[in-house]
Amino acid sequence: MDKIIRKVSAVSFLIFIVMTSISFAASPADFSFKGLSLGDSVAQMQEKLGEPDFDTEMYHRGVPVIRYTYSADQKIYVSAADKKVVEIFCKSKHYVGPKGVTYGATRAGITDAFGTAEHKQLDGSIYYVFTNPSNKKAKMLLELETEKYYLLSWTYTTLPLDAEEILDIQDDEPVDRKPAPKFNYGGL
Repeated sequence: MDKIIRKVSAVSFLIFIVMTSISFAASPADFSFKGLSLGDSVAQMQEKLGEPDFDTEMYHRGVPVIRYTYSADQKIYVSAADKKVVEIFCKSKHYVGPKGVTYGATRAGITDAFGTAEHKQLDGSIYYVFTNPSNKKAKMLLELETEKYYLLSWTYTTLPLDAEEILDIQDDEPVDRKPAPKFNYGGL
């Protein structure tokens, strides 16, 4: 009788482990911000987030984009070529992300919500990088504070993350690219 109870307990424990690992993984639904998803149009962005404060044409991660700034803590990057959302950045302390994860979440809280992630250091910051299971180009980057490792910001992106990925994209682009617009210092 004791052996049967142990076997049933062991099987139950294994089923519990499998079920929790399946339910605590990043899902495609986790890759949106206030209803805005990567690949949405500028019109969809404005419908969901309203009018931005201003926009700026620039290169971001080696790609020509238009950055729409809603606040210092919220920026949306749109491809200059096809006018589709390619990156969403949020550093607001008030944003409640997927699965209830917020600014200040611990590593354990992030892992409980989204599962294990790739760790990556980009531009001097530490990130957990999650890949969208339905679109391998879409990534969710969660920036961690470097000493106590709590959540500082969210970035949803389809842009390259490092120099090697940037070079790969630039190799695929046609040679006759237009140069970046020059900054005008007000006639100085």
